[in-house]
Amino acid sequence: MLHIAILAATMSLSTVMTLFMARIAVAERYGASSAALGVFFGLTTVSAGLLLATLLWPDTSLRQWRAVLGAASLPALYLHFVFGSDPGRRPRSAELLHIVPMVAVATSLLVNAFWAIDPILLMTYGGYLWALLRLHGRGAHHFRSLGSDVATTLIWLRIVIAVLCASLALEVAIFTELVGGGTIEASRPLLLSTALFFGLVSYALLGAMGRPSLFEHVYDIVVDRAPLPDEPDATSAPGPADHALLQRINSFLEDPTILADDALTLSRLSKRLSVPARAISIAVNRVTGQSFSDLLNDRRIALATRLMSEDPDRALLDIMYAAGFGSKSNFYTQFKRRMGMTPAAFRTQHCAGVGRRNQNSHIRKS
Repeated sequence: MLHIAILAATMSLSTVMTLFMARIAVAERYGASSAALGVFFGLTTVSAGLLLATLLWPDTSLRQWRAVLGAASLPALYLHFVFGSDPGRRPRSAELLHIVPMVAVATSLLVNAFWAIDPILLMTYGGYLWALLRLHGRGAHHFRSLGSDVATTLIWLRIVIAVLCASLALEVAIFTELVGGGTIEASRPLLLSTALFFGLVSYALLGAMGRPSLFEHVYDIVVDRAPLPDEPDATSAPGPADHALLQRINSFLEDPTILADDALTLSRLSKRLSVPARAISIAVNRVTGQSFSDLLNDRRIALATRLMSEDPDRALLDIMYAAGFGSKSNFYTQFKRRMGMTPAAFRTQHCAGVGRRNQNSHIRKS
């Protein structure tokens, strides 16, 4: 009964995540990555449904088709991270090769070569686990476009790797148990495997719906984007309420300790100001013509240049963190985009004289 309850809950949560990721997939940025993750959760939903049917009706022949879904879900999860390297990344023809495990398992079922299914799945698990480990090794570079969200994405990647390792061990235990004469209905490793994926889906759902966590950056992509031409607020002139809200936002961002928080996002600001995230995004877009993330990065770069002027000898890494940037690549990208040069070049050209004047002033006072 516990197993059935967990499977039913997994199906419900996976369905919600599938719909959530489908919504994000049409937000133009990171669409392919979100779509791949949506496919993974969709396959998880169907797989849980097939297993539930197997437990309720043991004589069903549906159970064996779960292997096909398993061979398809791992490539989808891997492609989610691969596509996360670029906001505009689109699938390429070479990536069709990722359907090979699914086709191989399906073919084995159709020709009754059941002996081949487990070796294919074992190779699929091992191959994609190795690929995800390699991806993690170059994660900071691969996910550099995410800026300050690199850290949370790497957490999600580590969780996935840990779950796959545990799942691989449990699949071996399930296979050993069934070969020894056990039944799937009474399999404890299968119950643990189901509970493990339920935990994964639950954690993903908490991150997606509860905002701060793994999916906050993609949620902000949906909310904090310029309105489309056919949206009613796209061409509206800013009103008094928009200017008043922007003034509140600017006042809030004047505090250097607020800007120093690299976890500050649109959704978190929404909670701090008790104003809907979409209202903040629309007000910023109407008044300034830019997105909230651009506005935030403007403020942070302005703070960084001020800190350089005040203390030219202060380490750039220290200034980067004080300005609220969690990664060096994002700091340099945003700085060069706004100032036309790297932070080091800016300090050399604009702050060297300030440093000498401060030093001479200190000598005179001594």
